[in-house]
Amino acid sequence: MPNIVVNRRRALLAGLATVGAGVMGVNVMGGTAAADPYVTREPLLAGANPFVTLYEEGRPTGYASVWRVDWSRYGSGAALVVWTPGGLRLIGDEPRLARWIEEHFVRHFDEAKALPSWPAVRVERAAVHIRIDPLRGAFAGAGDLTVRIGDPLDARPVGIADFPIQGVSHGLSMQLVPCRSASITVGGVAVPGAPAVTWNEGRPSSSAVTTVHEAWSM
Repeated sequence: MPNIVVNRRRALLAGLATVGAGVMGVNVMGGTAAADPYVTREPLLAGANPFVTLYEEGRPTGYASVWRVDWSRYGSGAALVVWTPGGLRLIGDEPRLARWIEEHFVRHFDEAKALPSWPAVRVERAAVHIRIDPLRGAFAGAGDLTVRIGDPLDARPVGIADFPIQGVSHGLSMQLVPCRSASITVGGVAVPGAPAVTWNEGRPSSSAVTTVHEAWSM
C-alpha cells in the first residue's frame, strides 16, 4: 500500500466519533469526540466540496478541491483549487469568495498540508462549471482545468461538533461518498496517478470523495 499520510479531515466511518489511528482517506476525523453542548454557533457555509488527491508510487501528483457554495458569509458561487508539482491554481466566478475558500479552508486541510508545497496564489476570475451526482460522482471544469470523480463506493452521513481550523472550533456535517476513480487534467494533459482506495472491515475509504449537503458553522 502506498505510504499515504493519514487524513483526519473527512472521517467518521459508520458513525465513528472518536479520534484515533485509521487508514488513509476518510477514516479519522480531527477534533474531539464531543463539543460543549451549550456553545452556540452561526452558519458559515452550505454547499458541496468534492476533492481528490492522486498518487503515483506513494507520492502525491495532484490535488483538487471543488467548491459549490450555495450560501456563505461571502455569498454564493463556485471555486476550483488545483495543485500539481508545477504550481497552484485558484479559479472562481466570485474572486472574494474563492479567496476566502482557499485561505480559510483549503490550505489548512490535511490534504493540502501533506503536499510538498503550498505556494501563494492569485484568483483567476472565470466561470466554474460543476456537476455533482451522488450516484455517479462529480465533475468540475474551469479554464484549462478539469476534475472528474466517479464510481461511488458508499454513501454515509457524517458530522462532527468540534472541528478545529487554525485553532478555532467549527461544526461540520455532510453526506460523504468515497469514490473509486478520479482524474485531473491541466491544459488538456492528464495528471499522472490515481486515487488511493482501501477497505477497512468492509467499508471503503478513498482519497477521492464527493460530498453533498456540506455545512460548516463557527
